[in-house]
Amino acid sequence: MKSLARSCLLSLALAACWSHAAAPDPSLVGCWRAVKIVQYSQGGSKVEDTSGRCTLHFKEDELESTCRTAHGAVTSTYRYQIGRPNFYAATMAGSTFRTDLIGSTREYEYHVDGDRLTTAVNLKTTAAVPPAVAVRVETEAARTPCQ
Repeated sequence: MKSLARSCLLSLALAACWSHAAAPDPSLVGCWRAVKIVQYSQGGSKVEDTSGRCTLHFKEDELESTCRTAHGAVTSTYRYQIGRPNFYAATMAGSTFRTDLIGSTREYEYHVDGDRLTTAVNLKTTAAVPPAVAVRVETEAARTPCQ
C-alpha cells in the first residue's frame, strides 16, 4: 500500500512540475531579429554573424527560426517549453535544412531585458567533432514587429 501511495504522490509531483514547465514566458513571446550570433568551436575559435538575416518568432508553445541565405530561406520549427526560470527546451518539429535533427531537443538559456533577448546553447554530441565544429552558440536579438 505504501508503494501505491508513493507512486501516486510521485505522479502528482511530476504532473505539477510539468504544468509549471508548460507556462509560457510572456516576455519571450513575439518576434526577434538576431543582431549578433557567435559560434564557438571545439578548437577555441569563434565566428560572428551580424548580418541580421535570422529571425525568431516565439508563440505560446511554438518557435519558428528563419535565416535568409543567398540560396533562399531556411526555416526550422520547434515545440518549446519553459523548464525553469530563464531556460527553455526546444524540440525540433520540422526543418527545411536539418531534417536529421527533427525530434532532437536542446536546452537554451535566455534573458529578456526590455527589447533585447540573449540566448546561449551548448551543442552536445555523442560523436567526436572536428575542432572547427561549433559547440556553443550565443545570440543577441532585438524585438521586431511580426510579419
